[in-house]
Amino acid sequence: MNAMMQAPVDGRSARWAQHREQRRAELLDVARRLIHAQGPDVTMEEIATASGTSKSIVYRYFTDKAQLQRALGRSILSTMHRRLVAELTALETGSGRRPEPAERIRAMIRAYVETAQRSPGVYRFVTRPSDGLNHFLESVSRLVTTFLPAEVPSPELWANGAVGFVERSVDRWMTQHETSTDDERPAPITSDALVDHLVTWLMKGMQA
Repeated sequence: MNAMMQAPVDGRSARWAQHREQRRAELLDVARRLIHAQGPDVTMEEIATASGTSKSIVYRYFTDKAQLQRALGRSILSTMHRRLVAELTALETGSGRRPEPAERIRAMIRAYVETAQRSPGVYRFVTRPSDGLNHFLESVSRLVTTFLPAEVPSPELWANGAVGFVERSVDRWMTQHETSTDDERPAPITSDALVDHLVTWLMKGMQA
């Protein structure tokens, strides 16, 4: 009786919702590629042109640049999550044990650094000071919390502090690479060295 009284599924509405989500994903992919190629100052109009549509259409899917920033941040976070799961699973499978705290933290930091290094323009776009940046860092902190060993005290506080520290360190490291053409500046350290330093500083302190 109850099943008969339920409203039928509107097939057209479901298809429209699916089409809208697909179109939004396509626009996000175009924006990501354009920002990767041209840098974080890409305009919504340029994204529309690259998508073969109008700016008004783009605004139907992303109400403003801040919403686009948040959407890209969520996409990056999803990729980082998959990489972390794969790496920690491989560590556990290869060694037959649960990864040590330092191994977990190294995997998380390496995923973050490699994300920034792989596409500096997109990284700069996502981490510009804004509500989008706050949302991204809070989401990264929640992700880090889920991967921390059980023995870490106050994992939410630790994760928030660690993410802030890593984000500012990586930001400075990226700036050093961008300005490394100046002969008077010391050559920036490698990404591997950066990861090593961050793990040491977070795990053992400055005097380790």
